[in-house]
Amino acid sequence: MNLKFEQQFIYPNLDAESYADAIRKMSKNLLKAGFVSPEYPDQVIAREKDFPTGLVLANMNIGIPHTEAEFVSQTVVSVATLNKPVEVHSMIDPDETLQVSMMFMIAVSDPKGQVKILRELMRLFQNQDLMQKVMAENSANEIYQLLTANIVKETE
Repeated sequence: MNLKFEQQFIYPNLDAESYADAIRKMSKNLLKAGFVSPEYPDQVIAREKDFPTGLVLANMNIGIPHTEAEFVSQTVVSVATLNKPVEVHSMIDPDETLQVSMMFMIAVSDPKGQVKILRELMRLFQNQDLMQKVMAENSANEIYQLLTANIVKETE
């Protein structure tokens, strides 16, 4: 299972009042396209309470919300850069809150594929220059181009 982005699920400068609000807004097109079930947004938000997904990078904090494969019919990663940071709990220390500026919401249809997708995302996150470029970009197409150009293609 390879990491996959689609331009229709990329949201530059998303206005969100909270992490949950951002998840709901990012889920709308996934729902319309039939990539996820109607329960998906609520399941992502509910999972976040028990397993927070805030992550500290060198230059910024990001969120990688996701839920179980049973709520996903097609694998894709939705991306949002936020107009203003929103609060989320840390993946490393759930008692700590972080202000996240960017979100990579994972929808994985194969339960075994989630680890591979997360590993590939972590590789992208380590490229600080790439993350800065994505954050500064105002075009979904440009963000898509930046991210897809940096995916390691693996043969299955």
